[in-house]
Amino acid sequence: MAIDISGIFLFMPIFSFLFVFLIVFAILNKTKILGGEGWTNMFVGMIMAIIFLSFSSLDLYIRTIIPWFIVLFVCTFLILLIAGLAGGKLDWIAKPFFGWAIVGVLIAIFLVSAIYVFNPVFHPDLVIASGSGGTSLVQQIRYASEGRWVGTLLLVGIGGLVAWIVGKK
Repeated sequence: MAIDISGIFLFMPIFSFLFVFLIVFAILNKTKILGGEGWTNMFVGMIMAIIFLSFSSLDLYIRTIIPWFIVLFVCTFLILLIAGLAGGKLDWIAKPFFGWAIVGVLIAIFLVSAIYVFNPVFHPDLVIASGSGGTSLVQQIRYASEGRWVGTLLLVGIGGLVAWIVGKK
C-alpha cells in the first residue's frame, strides 16, 4: 500500500524557494561574478529566490519543472546503473553526445513547462487552472487534521533522521 504524501504540497513553496536559492547561489559561487564573497552570493541568491517566488506564475513554473527534473535524474541514474551492470564498455557515456542528449532533454522540459505555465499570459482566453486558489487558515487547519498529514510528517521525519545519521558518519 502506498503512503499518501499529498500533505507535502504545503511544503512546496519552501522547496521552490530552496531550489531557486541553491541554483542561483551555486551559479554565483562557481562563476565568481560578484566576487568570492560567500555572504554576497548568499544574499543575492536569497533576494532572487524571494522575488522569483513572489509571482504565482513563476512559482507554478518551478513546481512544474522540479518533478520532471527529478525524473530525468532518476532515469539517467538508472541508465548508468544498467550500463554499468551490463559489464560492457562504458565509453559511450564519456562522449559528449550523452551529455548533450541530457541537456537537450532538460531544455525540452523547461520549454514544455514554460508553455504550460505561461500560455494564459499569451492567450488569456485559454486559462489553465493551477489547482490552488489560495488557502485560508481554516482550510490549512482542516487539512492538517486529516490522516494524510500524519503520513507526510512521518515520511519527512524519517527522511530527516536518515539524513542526519548518514551525514554524521
